[in-house]
Amino acid sequence: MSATVTARRSRTLRTAAAALTAAAALTLTACGGGDDSASDKADKAGSSGPADTAPPAKDEEAAAAAKDGRSGSAAGSDKGKSAAPGVCASGTVKVEVKAVSRPVNHLLVVATNTSKAACTAHSYPFLRFDQDQATTPVIDKSRPQASVTLAPGKSAYAGIVTSAADGSGGTGRKAKKLAVSFQGPGDGSSVGDKVDAPLPGGSVHVDDQAQGTYWQSSQADALKW
Repeated sequence: MSATVTARRSRTLRTAAAALTAAAALTLTACGGGDDSASDKADKAGSSGPADTAPPAKDEEAAAAAKDGRSGSAAGSDKGKSAAPGVCASGTVKVEVKAVSRPVNHLLVVATNTSKAACTAHSYPFLRFDQDQATTPVIDKSRPQASVTLAPGKSAYAGIVTSAADGSGGTGRKAKKLAVSFQGPGDGSSVGDKVDAPLPGGSVHVDDQAQGTYWQSSQADALKW
C-alpha cells in the first residue's frame, strides 16, 4: 500500500471520530443538559418563592389576648380594657368610700349605678392604697353565691378591713388615696378606668392585714367580715 493511500485513510478516520464526538455532545444537550429537570425546577421554586407571612388565626390571637389572667398588670393597671355592655365600670358607676362606726377599723365602698341600664358588679373591687405595688387581698369567705346586678340607681357594697384590731398587722401607715377598679365577667382583669375615691377624713390607718370583700347586695353583708 502506498504512503499516499495510508495518509488519506488516517485523515478519514480522524474526521469520522470528530463527527461522532460532536453528535454525542448534541444528543446530551438535547436530553436536558441545558434545561432543569422537573424536580430541580420544583426545588428552585420552593426555595425562591415568597415566605409564608400569613397572620396567626384569630382564635389564637384571642387566646393570647385573653391570657392576662389576674396578673399584676391586669389587676392593678391604671386603665383596664373596655367594659362590655352590662358590666359595671367607671363610666357607669359612681364610687364612694364611707366611714362606719362598727365594726372598728372598717370602711364601706359603695358603687351606685348611674346609667339607664342594669349592670353587674363582678367578683370584688381591686383596691389599691396610695402607690402600693399590689392590690389589697380579698377575703375569700365573703364570696356571694352570685355576682351583684344593679338596676339603675341601685348600689353594690364592699367592706374594707383597714387594719387588724389586735395589732398583728404591724406598725402600719397613714394612707391618703384609694383607687378602685372593677372586674370583667370571670377573667380576673380590670375593666374601664380606675376610680380615685376620696377617703373619709382625707386619710386612714392601714397595715399588713388590710383586706377587702367581694361585692355584696347589702351593707350588712359587706361589713360582717
